[in-house]
Amino acid sequence: MLHIDVKYASLLNTRLRNFAKKNDYLWNFSCPVCGDSKKNPRKARGFIYKFKADLLVKCHKCGYSTNLGKLIQYIDSNLYDQYVIERYKDGATRYNDHKDVSQFIPESAPVQWKDDVLTGLKSIDELPETHPAVQYVANRNIPKDKWNLLYFAPKFKTYTNKITAKFQEPVQDEHPRLIIPYFNTHGKVVAFQGRAFGSEEPKYYTIKIDETEEKIYGMDRLDFSRRIYVVEGPIDSLFLPNAIAVSGASFDTPTIRQLLTNATIVMDNEPRSKDITKQLSKYIDKGYNVVMYPDTVQEKDINEMILAGRSPTQILELINTNTFAGMEAKLRFSEWRKC
Repeated sequence: MLHIDVKYASLLNTRLRNFAKKNDYLWNFSCPVCGDSKKNPRKARGFIYKFKADLLVKCHKCGYSTNLGKLIQYIDSNLYDQYVIERYKDGATRYNDHKDVSQFIPESAPVQWKDDVLTGLKSIDELPETHPAVQYVANRNIPKDKWNLLYFAPKFKTYTNKITAKFQEPVQDEHPRLIIPYFNTHGKVVAFQGRAFGSEEPKYYTIKIDETEEKIYGMDRLDFSRRIYVVEGPIDSLFLPNAIAVSGASFDTPTIRQLLTNATIVMDNEPRSKDITKQLSKYIDKGYNVVMYPDTVQEKDINEMILAGRSPTQILELINTNTFAGMEAKLRFSEWRKC
């Protein structure tokens, strides 16, 4: 059905303010839900973008998030009827089943999803400054404007068992953990990571809730029209603009593959690791943009760079000036692995 969606996305050019086609599967416009900006009529923070085999919609001002059909229905009911009929003729079986996942957020408020999975938990920015979890996050130098993305579970295993039966009852060795929720593009929690504060093992528990979704952190805040940085750990991603994290899994997933030309792979800085070098070589062969730091960078990951005194701006510059692709990447790789 993608060809029909592309056709109807283009037909919105006279119905959406500041409408512009950016590439074959990306359109930009002023959001009709929030008005985008009362002060600047030229602001355009709404996007139609391709995700897997569908066209989805996201406003990066108010958080409105849905599929193309619901957007068409919202702005032009007659055009929506034509869209439904054409999809039906083309063989769609659920042509009229457009789940409304829109979120309407006041203009003055930051975009923040809140899913039922998080019920009963407090985000780090809701805890007092003296709280050990707050001290942990502060000591990692995680930006304060990202504290609302992190949560505290005083009894991690008990909390997890309320969501999915992961631990045997009665629960043994109960302890608190930092909760890092993974939202999809519609603001639904599909997984969460529990990070230990102390010496508890394992250091990370990653609990998947929806097996149909890929376990990629940060998809809910992604701007598909900008450069996307793909890192390993969720905490590392909080220091970069427009970043997502694969959480120790392969960087070459169906979702990341869809973003190939607009994504930069930022692996941990371990040129002597056989596993890292093997994976990096594979990503270069597949055509990804990859980062290979100079040998002056000794820190293993982005958070270590922050703790060593580098600023997020300096790290971003370091990444951008050491990104390679194609033959240039292969030549740089032969030098980098010897570092």
